[in-house]
This record gives sequence, C-alpha cells and structure tokens, in this order.
Amino acid sequence: MSNAIGKGKLEKRGVGLKLYGLLIFVFLYVPLCVVLVFSFSPTKTLVGMSGVTAKWYKELVQDQELLKALLHSFEVGISAVLIALLFGTSGAFFITKVRFPGKGLFRALVMLPFVLPGIIMGLTLLIFIKNLNITLSMFTIMMGHVSFTTPIVMFQVSARLQRMGPNFQLAAQDLGATPFKTFWYVTLPMIRTALIGAALLAFTVSFDEIVISYFLTGTWMTLPVYLYGMLRFGLSPKVYAVSGLILVFSFSLILLMTRYIGRSSEEVLVKR
Repeated sequence: MSNAIGKGKLEKRGVGLKLYGLLIFVFLYVPLCVVLVFSFSPTKTLVGMSGVTAKWYKELVQDQELLKALLHSFEVGISAVLIALLFGTSGAFFITKVRFPGKGLFRALVMLPFVLPGIIMGLTLLIFIKNLNITLSMFTIMMGHVSFTTPIVMFQVSARLQRMGPNFQLAAQDLGATPFKTFWYVTLPMIRTALIGAALLAFTVSFDEIVISYFLTGTWMTLPVYLYGMLRFGLSPKVYAVSGLILVFSFSLILLMTRYIGRSSEEVLVKR
C-alpha cells in the first residue's frame, strides 16, 4: 500500500516537473516564434494579418547597407575565431601542462574578459585603443571579439585535455614519435571535436555581440550595431526578416555544437 502511494506521488511530481519545463520552454521560445510570424506578415503588426508575404525578405536583399553589415559580422566573427583558436589552444596546453604558483588565479583572470559586463570591456578597450592612437575599424572590433572568444576556446580545449590525460602522448613518445608527430597524430585528432565545438560557440557569441562592437566601431559596422541604429529611427519590418534569418542560422550552429561538444576523446580516437 505504501509503495503504491509513493509511486503515485512520484508520478504527480513527474507531471508537475513536465509542466514546469513546458512553461519554461514557452517563455523562452514563443517570442522567437512571434518574430518569425512577424517576418511573414503583410502588415507591421499581427492585427488584421491576412495571409503571408516574403516582401520583407525581398527588401532585405535589396538593402545594400544591411547586407554589407551582415558581411562585416561574418568577417569579424571568422577572423576572431581563427585568432582565438590559435591563442586559446596554446593557452589550454599551458594551463594543463605547466604547473606554477597562482595557477587558479591565472585561470580566473583569463575568464575575466568573458565574465565582465560588455560595457566595462568595451569602455576599457576603447580607452586603451585611443591611448595608442589607433583608428576605430574592423581591426579594433576584431581584437575586441578576440578578447572574449579566446577564453571560450581555451576552457573548451583544456577540459578535453584534462579528460584525455597524458598517457596517449607518453605512449607515442615511448614509441619514438617526435613532439610534433605526437601532437599531429595523437593529440590533435583527440581534441578535434573540442576545437570545432569551441569555434562554433565562439563564432555564435561573436556574431551576436553588440556592446563591445558598439564601443569599438567607427564607420565600419557589424550587423547588430547596424540593427540597433535602425531601431533608433523606428521599427522596420526588415528587422523581423533579418532576425528570422539570424534565428535560423543560430539554430543551425547550435545543432552543430551539440554534435561536437561533449563527445569523448576516446570515441574520436576509435573512429580513426
């Protein structure tokens, strides 16, 4: 009897958790669905909406300045991610292979550019760049993005290095492999998925960044900064269209990240 009562309580608790999870998903994703619906609405509101249209997407394609800003976002994101992969991977090997006093403090300081509010980082970088008399351009925005994408790559890769341990590299060296061959044939294949996942995550964060980009931009604007400027002069339906495209693009990147982040290094080695 007591077992039946306990089972009934567990079932009720499970239903309650499912409803709670459903409410969270509704709260998070209904606004995104509304944006998609607005992007196909013939009017600027849902009131009196009859049918669907793709005219806002057509106007979006004809807006050369917006397309230029979109291209700028891709250029900054890809450039920042490539640099972050170089710096972040090197830093990951450093913090996992080298022992030194204050290592915990160093790890915390590395995370600061990612943890600090964007307005603090943007203002700090702007003051630093102005003191060096560097003109605001793509280069300044890119370096601003490198500051917070590098920690993402570093800690993704370092987590993978810590899980795989040193045994594989030691075995390769015992068999006569040089440090370069050990890295190329053993370590790199085992951290490959971590590198891909970190790159996708870093690019997603870079593509959506607005606060740091706003401080470091001049006449060379990324898409988020350009959209913010559009919103200051009224809400254009083209914003819905570009938001819909970004939503689909971001969702695709998330699907790719779920494929690569979290896969074990042993699984990758077996597949090779």
